[in-house]
Amino acid sequence: MPDDVAPSQAELLSIETRFEGAGVTITAEGELDYTTSPRFLACVREVLDNDPRSINVDVHALTFTDSSGLAALLQARGLVHDAGVAFRISRPSPRLLRIVELTGTKEYLLPDE
Repeated sequence: MPDDVAPSQAELLSIETRFEGAGVTITAEGELDYTTSPRFLACVREVLDNDPRSINVDVHALTFTDSSGLAALLQARGLVHDAGVAFRISRPSPRLLRIVELTGTKEYLLPDE
């Protein structure tokens, strides 16, 4: 890829949705940032349209999360909570754990860690 061509959102963040009974797992892989957060949130909204009982966001394969990515995770939590659906983030990387600790958002996003 030439240096002057920006990678697409799909290249930066891969999102896989897996329905498991009444629950859904969203696996995010790559970069969750300013450019990819809207697509992640659109996925969460689409999943909510299917009336799941729970949503698990598996973040083990996130390689980068900036403040916009953190805001997207917080917004996803709020959307899911407002819909009366259980929400969980699983398998956070040490880097993401450090970000939520530094920002004081750990109790909201990772209460079980």
